[in-house]
Amino acid sequence: MGYVFSRPSDVKPFAYLSIPAGSQQYDIILVGAGPAGCVLANRLSEGGKYRVLLIEAGVDNSKETFTKIPATWARTLWTGIDWQYYTTPQKHLDGRSLFWPRGKVLGGSSSINALIYHCGAPADFDAWAEEEGAAGWGYKDLAPYFRLSETYTPKEHHADVDQTHRGTSGPWQTSFSPPTPVLQKYVSAAQTVGIPYTPDLNTPAGTEGVNQLSTFIDQKGHRSSGATAYLTPDVLTRENLTVLTGARCTRVLLLEGKAVGVELVDEQSRTVAKEVYVSEGGEVIVCAGAVNTPQLLMLSGLGPKEELEKVGVQCVRDLPMVGKNLQDHLQTCICIRTKPGRSLDFLATSPLQSLFPLVQWMLGFKGLLTRNGAEVAAFCRMDDPKFGFDGPTHGEYKSNAHPGTPDMEIIAAPVSFVNHGAVKGPWMRGITIDPVLLQPKSKGWVTLRSNDVWEYPEIEPNYFSDPSDYQCLVRGVRVALRIARSSPLVEEFDLRTGKHPNVCKDTEEDCYNMGDSKEEDLSDEEIGEWVKRKAETLYHPCCSARMGKSPEDSAVDLELRVHGIDRLRLVDTSVFPRIVSGHTTAPVIAVAEKAAVLIRSALAGREGK
Repeated sequence: MGYVFSRPSDVKPFAYLSIPAGSQQYDIILVGAGPAGCVLANRLSEGGKYRVLLIEAGVDNSKETFTKIPATWARTLWTGIDWQYYTTPQKHLDGRSLFWPRGKVLGGSSSINALIYHCGAPADFDAWAEEEGAAGWGYKDLAPYFRLSETYTPKEHHADVDQTHRGTSGPWQTSFSPPTPVLQKYVSAAQTVGIPYTPDLNTPAGTEGVNQLSTFIDQKGHRSSGATAYLTPDVLTRENLTVLTGARCTRVLLLEGKAVGVELVDEQSRTVAKEVYVSEGGEVIVCAGAVNTPQLLMLSGLGPKEELEKVGVQCVRDLPMVGKNLQDHLQTCICIRTKPGRSLDFLATSPLQSLFPLVQWMLGFKGLLTRNGAEVAAFCRMDDPKFGFDGPTHGEYKSNAHPGTPDMEIIAAPVSFVNHGAVKGPWMRGITIDPVLLQPKSKGWVTLRSNDVWEYPEIEPNYFSDPSDYQCLVRGVRVALRIARSSPLVEEFDLRTGKHPNVCKDTEEDCYNMGDSKEEDLSDEEIGEWVKRKAETLYHPCCSARMGKSPEDSAVDLELRVHGIDRLRLVDTSVFPRIVSGHTTAPVIAVAEKAAVLIRSALAGREGK
């Protein structure tokens, strides 16, 4: 029952937590130890003034080796540290239920993801403030928190980075991995098709252009996650901080319109229920992510009244936007066969060849395993005239992106990435070029299937419900194929005769068929059919409990307080008013850093009354 850890810290398994019934032990209860929960646990326990409890359903990250090695992140999927969600069958993706991994471990998804540090487009955050009703959350409001969280280490191969826009003393370690030669040629090929080089994809100038992506990897070659950055040994030994693992929060305890505590159950045995309370001036803060947060709120009676009553949950407060507005980034991976010696596929497909890099990493010599895979990216817009999509051939398209923001990211990795890295054929020798839909118009929802906390909620991302999203991703495939066929990248490939790209097997023919195809030989319909067969999540669900002005348009107010419920806040990607044009880990950490300031101010204000 529960988990026992050997490291000297205040991490406790659920079964060993002894709290007298009805006691008020904590000023802050944090539900969920994803990146936001880790930030808040650190910042709110600073100084020793407030008693903080951080609750995580998963395990301690310190015993999970694959969370530490950057190149092995895909090996954490479909394991015990992954919630292993699946969507409903997607009507516009050939009826497929898509796999949605989310981290079930200290650090949450920042402990199992592809380690990409990307702040996103400044115009995204300005649109939050100016168009989405989230005043105070524009780029100028969040930029100080991006820098506060980060320590950027310069690299010689990125000497042109303007370091005035990067943090120098934050807990989160960022830098650039050693570049892979074949992907340096990708950067040049993207410029050949008209995508400009940009020195850094993380500045106020915006994110359009092509370059290597920053990573959150420390100088020892280890992952720098929310947990490793913010729950360091010195933080974990603070007397006023308790970190609890293996505990499922089944509901928020509410009394007369106020959150007063939480109910917890042992994750393994599913028994030993305990009620844990906050002090009179304290708060409950839910940081459980875009799926678990709305699920927990609804199980607690906070959500759309009709949906709650349908599954036998008594509605405490009718909040129609809880679980709504769900958004995600959709990707489709184009694998291209390389000449020998260019690909890093052998790290996954050959235990013998991967042994030396593993030993090298374990001995502290870094090496190939310090790469995160998703190494370079081109950000652009599919309505840009330079791509020549105007006219009847490719149909009408209106981008959903704001002015100054991209609607397409085309990532490249020095491996053949098939089915989230699960396919590891001995024939693999390639790279992956991966178009990503950044600003979807389609929106979905999360809702309860029953009132049983152990039954996963219904996840309906509603992909391609707006046809412009489909059109954007088809155009992204075309641009990706152009980059692949441009010098100096094309010389690195072992291209063969492309056939119809809609084979659907985990075979060499299926893996590389689209990459072998020439763009001019494919109709939009043929590309579109392939996209419907192959599209998958890029692991960025958000916006399912968005912030805003009123309960009619949002779940939380502009200080992240749940509408109509005192002392209850949400802090995670669910509160994003709209999805960002890039990766979500850096933005959610910045949001959490700002939230910590808001929460400290609220606590201090109550003390003064």
